[in-house]
Amino acid sequence: MEFSGASLEEIADKVALFMTERGYRLESGDKLQGVYGRGSAGWGAMLGPLVRRAKFNVTVARKGDHVAVAVSKGMSGFGGGALGAARVKKEFQALASGLQSHVLS
Repeated sequence: MEFSGASLEEIADKVALFMTERGYRLESGDKLQGVYGRGSAGWGAMLGPLVRRAKFNVTVARKGDHVAVAVSKGMSGFGGGALGAARVKKEFQALASGLQSHVLS
C-alpha cells in the first residue's frame, strides 16, 4: 500500500494505533519495521488451533514521494492445522483492508 500527503512518522503512528486497536502489540522492532503479535506463542505451540495466535511483519518506508506500508504474515498458522491456516489468512485480509481505510481516514 502506498500513501501520499503525510509524513513517514504520521503513517507509522497510524499503523501502530490501528494494530493496537485490533489487539496486537509490538513484539520486536519499532513502528517503522516491527513484528506485531496477538496471543501467546507458548500456548499457541501447546494448544494449536484452540489459541488465537497471530503475528505479522509490518514495514513503513519512504518510496519516492510516497510512504509505503508492507504487511506480511509472520506465521503460517499451519501449527493449528487447516483451521489455524484459514484464521491467519482471514486475519491477514482483514488487516490489509482495514489498514488502508484507517490510514486514509
